[in-house]
Amino acid sequence: MMDWRIVCFIVCAFGFSKDLRPSEAYLTAFLTGPWKNLTETEVNNEIYPWWTYSYLLWLVPMLLLTDYLRYKPIIILNGIAAVVTWVILLWAQGVPAMRSMQVTFGLATACEMGYYSYLFAVVSESHYQKVSSFTRAASLFGRFVGYLCGQLFVSFDLLDLFQLNIFSFVSVTIGLLISIILPRAEYSELFNPRPMESTDCDSDEEKIHDRPKSFRQFIRFIVGEIKSIYSNRNVLIWSIWWAFASCGSFQIANYAQNLWYVLTPYKNDSKQRHLYNGAVDAAGTFFSTCTVLLIGFIPIDWSVRGRCELLMCIVCAINTVMLFVMATTSSIWVCYIMYDLFRASYQIVITIATAQIAKHLVKQRYGFVFGCNTFLALLIETILTLIVVDQSGLGLDVQTQFKVYGGYFGAMTVGFAATWFWSFLRSGSNSSRPTETLEMRDQKDTENT
Repeated sequence: MMDWRIVCFIVCAFGFSKDLRPSEAYLTAFLTGPWKNLTETEVNNEIYPWWTYSYLLWLVPMLLLTDYLRYKPIIILNGIAAVVTWVILLWAQGVPAMRSMQVTFGLATACEMGYYSYLFAVVSESHYQKVSSFTRAASLFGRFVGYLCGQLFVSFDLLDLFQLNIFSFVSVTIGLLISIILPRAEYSELFNPRPMESTDCDSDEEKIHDRPKSFRQFIRFIVGEIKSIYSNRNVLIWSIWWAFASCGSFQIANYAQNLWYVLTPYKNDSKQRHLYNGAVDAAGTFFSTCTVLLIGFIPIDWSVRGRCELLMCIVCAINTVMLFVMATTSSIWVCYIMYDLFRASYQIVITIATAQIAKHLVKQRYGFVFGCNTFLALLIETILTLIVVDQSGLGLDVQTQFKVYGGYFGAMTVGFAATWFWSFLRSGSNSSRPTETLEMRDQKDTENT
């Protein structure tokens, strides 16, 4: 087996390359420009929702196959799906073709759980916070370089948006080639458990052989795993934030370019030199990368009761304000700044959440639990998209959509504030009792289940 540092470097190289996509910041401009000649309504209400729907559908099989195939094949599939996405985007025309492009991109996104969970299966627990930080930072840095290059190419008229997409196509192809050299994980805890070396070997062997042999047994097995995983309070709290915040973040990322398109005074300029989407995404990604890397080395005990709930409450409250400002401002520059701050806040907390969930899992079901959290996020997002965005629902304009998203994060603020207040009261009532760490309580809860 390769040294964990080498494996980490290869995984990060893949993450950097797959996200080095300078054209991504200009997708709406590309689709509405002379290359595809689509309308703003077609892009916003008929094409973009298909990413949400397809991501949700693809996630279900990926959730199980990631663990069953031991991560590497899913990482390779991620690369293949990205390549196919850019082939369709570059050389196909019309709304149905662009919908299929969103479907393949949904597959690529669903496969990313393999990228984010792979290292947890091949390194020791003492490295979890670092590898969580490194993998996310590599992806963010790839986006930063891509966005910066895209802005420079557009501003200096070096490449048009079609050529910029060729650049992205080459980059994701390189990412696919890098994924092939990754070593396959020897074990995955759901379907390919590692041999146990403890005194509980006999009982663990019983569990290994007690695998589902029919569909009904399989459903019971999955339900049992979900109950076991989420019986841990830390895992449950961070997972709730993960699901609801990721839903909101996906929506903001999906439709921010459409909001910028509405606010820009130069939308009829075919040269696109006035667009600063790449610079804005680059600045936000650079800031997110720096803060995410810093988080990997800050020794904060997030398992203290009430601390994570307070963090979530504060972040959601700030997000609420930023989204309402984005929805009501007439200045594209104010909108740009709010967007970057929103993205950075999400990346910071999701990095902490990833490490904390991995740390508190008694059974190391990394890909499975990350997939469950993302599935819930997409289920909520699908409902939100059907009601707010899709033509079959309300079909709201993009500025009104952002007001709805602000209200969504406002509701999250209230929920986490109530949870924090309850934790505060609980900790006060227990102050006279002997000190017991949250990890000890969680361990007892897990043993009882």
